Amino acid sequence: MKGIEQKYDDLEGLLKGLLERGVVDCAVIPRRAGKAVSYMLVTDPANIESPASVIFAPSFSVNAANLVKGWTIKEKVAIVAKPCEIRAAIELIKLKQMDKESLLLIAVDCAGAYTNQVYRENYTEIGDEVDSAKIKELEGKGIKLRESCTICANKLADVGDIIIAKGAGENVTVAALTAMGEEALTTLELPLEDKDLERQAEKEKIASEAKSNLEALPQMGSMDALEEFLQDCIVCKNCRDMCPVCYCKECFFDQPLGDPVGGDLLNLAELRGAIGLPASQLFYHLTRVYHVSATCVGCGACEDACPKDIPLTRFYPVTTQKVQEMFDYVPGKDVEEPLPFTTYEEDELEDRLSE
Repeated sequence: MKGIEQKYDDLEGLLKGLLERGVVDCAVIPRRAGKAVSYMLVTDPANIESPASVIFAPSFSVNAANLVKGWTIKEKVAIVAKPCEIRAAIELIKLKQMDKESLLLIAVDCAGAYTNQVYRENYTEIGDEVDSAKIKELEGKGIKLRESCTICANKLADVGDIIIAKGAGENVTVAALTAMGEEALTTLELPLEDKDLERQAEKEKIASEAKSNLEALPQMGSMDALEEFLQDCIVCKNCRDMCPVCYCKECFFDQPLGDPVGGDLLNLAELRGAIGLPASQLFYHLTRVYHVSATCVGCGACEDACPKDIPLTRFYPVTTQKVQEMFDYVPGKDVEEPLPFTTYEEDELEDRLSE
């Protein structure tokens, strides 16, 4: 791959250059909002702020892919975000919810993140970036990463068009993964060189830790256990709304059969003799997990959005990982790789079913 070594402060010029030279028409980039981190959509290079304090900030507010879902207009947008967010964007491209040619995807290394609330309340101790040692130190003080981040095996930037990989100190490597990415960096007239960023040992360590953390999570081995797990759910659908890969224009659970009220509710009760309230609680989650089973990137936005603090990471990413392993599919890895449910091979599950 072609790339260049830069400093944190150089990234401001890089982002401005993408707009000034017409590589993109706008950019979704992280910004400092007091002690928190949020996103902004920028069209004027003069409004791009230095990303030095936020580029590796361990904070998660919303999945950036969800912010531009449905981006099918001609204007080209750059998205600078964590690997799980870029992977979600790639899945949305496959689902025809975004146009590949209208996106420049820039993935940034991630060590894991805290919810925006936890990050803001503990910013003095967390700071602008963390490593594994600092994460453990903070955990000892009761400041814990989002659970979805502890079971994530894809923290290193290795997807999208361009990656920003953390180096020693304030050094970063900016490198192109695709022809579109290389063309973008070349347009900026950067002195690109051949770069080797396999980082296999680091990837294996992250994957090993993620697997251990995943195996340590409580397991739900029965329908009764699942019902107990979801007993506080009020079917607010926040998890659906904040999920980047849940995209149906007309959701079944916004229709009378999926969201019965008034007379419809009474009709169901008369038909069945009795129904649980809120209605469709279990059916809602089972349907949703089926819909996202191949495309879930494990970003944890569903859990962050839950007003009842249900640890949905233990259901959605955990369940969908098992489905993805069955199909040997890693969501968001390659925009050209077909979705499992859109292809068919007669014997594709024979080995799995015989295990």
